[in-house]
Amino acid sequence: MNKEHFLIELKIYLKPLTNQQQGFILNKYETIFKERLADGETEEQIAKSLGKPRGIAEEILQEFDITVPEKKLERDGWQEIQPIINNDDHYEDTPEHPYDDAFRSYERPQRNGFTRFCHVVGVLAFNFLFMFWMIFAFIMVLFSCWLVAIVLLFSPILGGISIFSGFNDGAMFQLFVSIFLSGAGIIGLLILTPLTKFFGKILKRYLQWNIHVLRGEI
Repeated sequence: MNKEHFLIELKIYLKPLTNQQQGFILNKYETIFKERLADGETEEQIAKSLGKPRGIAEEILQEFDITVPEKKLERDGWQEIQPIINNDDHYEDTPEHPYDDAFRSYERPQRNGFTRFCHVVGVLAFNFLFMFWMIFAFIMVLFSCWLVAIVLLFSPILGGISIFSGFNDGAMFQLFVSIFLSGAGIIGLLILTPLTKFFGKILKRYLQWNIHVLRGEI
């Protein structure tokens, strides 16, 4: 066993002591190694003459009324001991959950009755005088556009009926016009579909905002 191995193993067994006490003892034995190396001895000879690190640690720990506990070998061959803790002074801190702030319950803002009444009346008046009519108008426009697009989509049926009823130049022209209008209807449907979905999302968020305000959550 060389000096490095000796001091490392000794430090492991002295783990129940404080860092300051460990440092003092390790410096003492490192000085012994330096002095005896200067006299011509090898590290192995010095370590053998000093004895096993565990025995040295046991004698030192006995001076502090500490018993070296039994320990298990780790996979890498090193032995680990844990400091003995006085049960009288031992306590456990309850660990804080890392998402306490994230999961903290929502508290509604406290408002007096008059402020609450003003909020409710203000929202209802704004909706009745402005937003209700604006939303109604937009819904009617969307409904009209959808109706027109659907009629244009099925306009070739009218062209086909005109041909079967009486084939002439006017019937052919009407068929080509109906096919063109059907294409316009398809384009209109492609535009109206995402537009209607977007309007639905906006309307849903606005209704949710109204509910939050009426409940006093905002």
